[in-house]
Amino acid sequence: MKYCKQVGFLSLIGGVFLAVSATAAPDPTQDKDADKAPPAKRAPVHSVEKTRPTPGNRRPTTDLDGEPRKSSTHSTTSSDSLNERHKSSTTSTPGETSTHQDSTISHPAESSHLPKTSSEKTTSTPTENTTGHAAKEGATTSTSGETTIHHESTISHPAESTHAPKGSIEKKTMTTTETTTEKSTGHGGKEVTKRETTTTTKSAVHLQVKKTPDGGHEKVTPSGQVREREVVKVDGTHTQKIAPTGRVTTEVIVRKDGAHETQHFGPTGQVQKTEVVVKGGGREVTAFHYGRDGHERVNETVVVDVRGREVSKTVVIKERTIIVNNPRYVVVEPYERHYDRYRFGFVYRPIFEIHSPVFVSWYDPYWYSPVGVVIVHPFHYSWGWDVQPWYHHHHHYFATYEVYPTPSYWVTDWMIAGYAADHYAAAVSVDQARAEAQAAREDAAKAQAAAAQAQEQAEIAEAHAAQQAAEARAARAEAKIAQLQAAEAQAKLDKPSANLAPIDPQTKEQLRLQVEQTVAEKKAYAEQAASGAKPVPPDVSTALADPKHVYPISSSINVISAADQSPAGTLSEGDLLKLEPGQEEVIKTADENTFIKMRVLTSKGEDGEAQAGSVVSIPLKTVQDSDSEFRAKLDLGLAEADKNKDQFKGGAQ
Repeated sequence: MKYCKQVGFLSLIGGVFLAVSATAAPDPTQDKDADKAPPAKRAPVHSVEKTRPTPGNRRPTTDLDGEPRKSSTHSTTSSDSLNERHKSSTTSTPGETSTHQDSTISHPAESSHLPKTSSEKTTSTPTENTTGHAAKEGATTSTSGETTIHHESTISHPAESTHAPKGSIEKKTMTTTETTTEKSTGHGGKEVTKRETTTTTKSAVHLQVKKTPDGGHEKVTPSGQVREREVVKVDGTHTQKIAPTGRVTTEVIVRKDGAHETQHFGPTGQVQKTEVVVKGGGREVTAFHYGRDGHERVNETVVVDVRGREVSKTVVIKERTIIVNNPRYVVVEPYERHYDRYRFGFVYRPIFEIHSPVFVSWYDPYWYSPVGVVIVHPFHYSWGWDVQPWYHHHHHYFATYEVYPTPSYWVTDWMIAGYAADHYAAAVSVDQARAEAQAAREDAAKAQAAAAQAQEQAEIAEAHAAQQAAEARAARAEAKIAQLQAAEAQAKLDKPSANLAPIDPQTKEQLRLQVEQTVAEKKAYAEQAASGAKPVPPDVSTALADPKHVYPISSSINVISAADQSPAGTLSEGDLLKLEPGQEEVIKTADENTFIKMRVLTSKGEDGEAQAGSVVSIPLKTVQDSDSEFRAKLDLGLAEADKNKDQFKGGAQ
């Protein structure tokens, strides 16, 4: 028996020796200096340490906090034959730990789906598992045999802290950024350099829950600052989220019928957006737009069904200028526009019926023969815009017709003027910029005071972050003030901008022809509806099929260059674009997110605007929005032309 035990022990020692020898055997494909590299340092307790997956993509059996891992949203596959050289450094601050790892791996080139000369970009959709861990993989780019992979994941979960006060809320966030670069070694192999930065942020501010006499509660920081306030009212329970500056950022209203409404407030206290979740799961999201006078001009409500699909949109116009021969702004009662969801976005739903007075006056025998031939009766019209601020700023951009042969010429001028007036009304004024700068400075001061009053490091850091954000807002507002003051001085000199590219007669004539064509489409739509059919409202497809079509921009947008996707400036209300040729195949299979190339035809020459002649890339959804706005604005123009029909005839030469 003793002899058997000795033999077994010697056999065991021999097996271990052979296993160690096999593991230590040099790989001919290794870097010659690989055996000189120091072993990877082990991260200290509580740090985030990346564990290399085992064969078959098996993940560690425990989570970062030692809990059993339920599922994984990301894995990295490696061959067991790879010899890795790691360099790791760990830095730790109170409540925060970060681990940095660099490793270089050399091995023979393996078959890849990416050719050495290919260029590919892949983006994956973030996924979420049952544990609440979310992960997302960023762009993967390969160029001339070199591949860069960026991986970023964010994991949020309740902290398990024994020292947290009773009733407090504490969160942890882990952010991982990984960059992998693969490049050819020139000897049939490839070298992989991995750089990984993993940071675990410190816990959020501890919030103590305190009941209030009205049946609600407040959540306060250790220093007594309120971060959340719940109040029970007649219409339901109101819960406010409060920033370190004391400003209310959001308010959630849970109504008695089960509906939820969330209101989002801007830096100056104005409601920017509301979201109402109705019983059954549908949503209504409303965005609010304010004018240079600080009043609400427009709000847009988008209806979303239970599947998350946008169904329709309703736009309420609160303030507008009627472009007539009147020296004052004319403010009208709010009115609505309705849009339905189609291929490229929201399509305007025409409002006029076949017997509408607008069609009767437009196709009056005075202007059209029985067979539809235009009859010219030139007339004069005095607009009375000279004292209007919007016209003073933009009169260099376009020139009105001296004589109007038919109403279509008049409506064309009305449309262009309407875009210019909209741009002026929607733009930020000097007074608004000053108010924003003042509000930002006040927020910065309040955040600074909150930091001085705070008792815990997390609360101090939160207040400092709010202070920095407010100071950045103030700086942007001050820069905007300088920009607007320079524009005002330029307007007083009545000198056009050096970058001005006004609407030329040829472009304006094309726009006028589109007015006539669109009126004819409206009439045909009304006739089909009157016959009992259910016609589909015309969308931008008709315009995309016409290479001469001119597209007026309906709102201020940022655009990118079609050449290299770099920022190309802004476009604003009334800027005119034209589709670049050779995109027929792209448009055939396009959807609303497809970018198309368009040439900028005109520019008001304002600071930061895209210059005329440049080619930019714009998503078709934006183009559809502009087409819908053109059709909606034309309905207003037709109504105004109908009101002035007698003056047209009376002013005929």
